[in-house]
Amino acid sequence: MNANLNFEIKAIATAVPSKIFHCSSLYEDFGKKEIDAIIQTTGVSRVRIVGEHTTAADLCFAAAQELLTTLSLDKSTIDGLVFVSQTRDYILPQTSHVLQSRLGLNETTFCIDIPLGCSGYVHGILQAALLLNSTSCENILVLAGDTTSKMINPKDKSVRMLFGDAGSATLVTRSDLTGYFEVRSDGSGANKLIMPAGGYREPSNFETSITREAEDGNMRSENDIYMDGMAIFEFMIKRVPQLVESMLATLNWKKDELDLLALHQPNMFVLNYLRKRLKLEPEKVPIVVEGFGNTGPCSLPLIFSEKGNNLNKTSRLQKVIMAGFGVGLSWAGFSCNLSNTTFIQPKEI
Repeated sequence: MNANLNFEIKAIATAVPSKIFHCSSLYEDFGKKEIDAIIQTTGVSRVRIVGEHTTAADLCFAAAQELLTTLSLDKSTIDGLVFVSQTRDYILPQTSHVLQSRLGLNETTFCIDIPLGCSGYVHGILQAALLLNSTSCENILVLAGDTTSKMINPKDKSVRMLFGDAGSATLVTRSDLTGYFEVRSDGSGANKLIMPAGGYREPSNFETSITREAEDGNMRSENDIYMDGMAIFEFMIKRVPQLVESMLATLNWKKDELDLLALHQPNMFVLNYLRKRLKLEPEKVPIVVEGFGNTGPCSLPLIFSEKGNNLNKTSRLQKVIMAGFGVGLSWAGFSCNLSNTTFIQPKEI
């Protein structure tokens, strides 16, 4: 799918857990040499993780409250709420409906859940832009976040040292500004990043909950996330450069005209590889994964919440591309103008 749509991102806020998991705490379980090697490769030495009773909706709620307060925004002007998360509060009802009530939004607010991870933020902005262009809505909150730590076996170092928890809120409004979207999917790779049990294809039961030894001494059950790291790496280094080059060509932007390329944050190695492959300067491809880990659908807004005010000082942010990629398999990107966007620092909860 390709689309040109009118919209503007007015503000971005995020919320992160106050609890920090240090990867070095795994020395005793897996050995200092192996853990240090993983830290050096991924660039992730610590991640933020929620407590037992905190959900992705709680993180997104905190981010939304911060955004509404900072902008002194009248809640009655919000007429759409898009919640993007793989870790929703319930199978049913939709968490977006729960958040509509928690935030005190009107009963006329359009609500929808998008259960998607790494490329989810792009899909959330796309859904908002479609609603705005239909003239059904004027101001939409896109709430994107995950508590991936709840889906990880603590004895699986292959993912425990990569994924962190975070939530975000983005205000998307009707505008004359135009953004371009490219969205792609390849479900033949669905089993490369998957939680095998827990849905209706394979419901959770005693058998699926048994932890067994997997590759490289990792342990997991069928109720835990599994990632084929090499397959996902090969997917990213093939598809992401193709996506960015295609978007630049369609937009008729030269690389030196691009103010910023915001990429989903899987790990430091992948981000540096993609930047070099695309022949872009380090300052044009910001990295925040080192302090937060891979935060799924929140990784893109977290870039701007964490570094946005500094980016504003060094870039016009008029020609920006954001790209997300991963679970699905899915990859997607959109262009936007962030020169008048308010960036709100991450709130700890």
